[in-house]
Amino acid sequence: MSNSDDEQSLSERLPDALVEQLDTFEPPELRTVHEYVEQLLEEAHPPIEKQIREEAKGDVLAIEDEEVYTLVKMRSPDTGDSDSDSSPVSLYHVTRERHPDGEEDLNWSLLGDLEE
Repeated sequence: MSNSDDEQSLSERLPDALVEQLDTFEPPELRTVHEYVEQLLEEAHPPIEKQIREEAKGDVLAIEDEEVYTLVKMRSPDTGDSDSDSSPVSLYHVTRERHPDGEEDLNWSLLGDLEE
């Protein structure tokens, strides 16, 4: 598939009036439109803290959002064998991962257990 085919398929997915307007923009205006669209997309999905709490398979103790990634301190789920405070506290590196179809989900990477 050539580059012009990619551009054609994208423009076909947009209203003609929008395509015509965008075609008149200079690069600085197009960058502004791009930033605006990125902002809209960012606002379209829930805050990462909410998503983390919904997906967590343990007791979330702390969330540190560093913009590009998030650190999560979490206690493993209670196995019923002993007091839940004896479960180790683990540190996770969490990022949003965008798939080719545009869907996003969280990518959890265990960094290790923490000493309390």
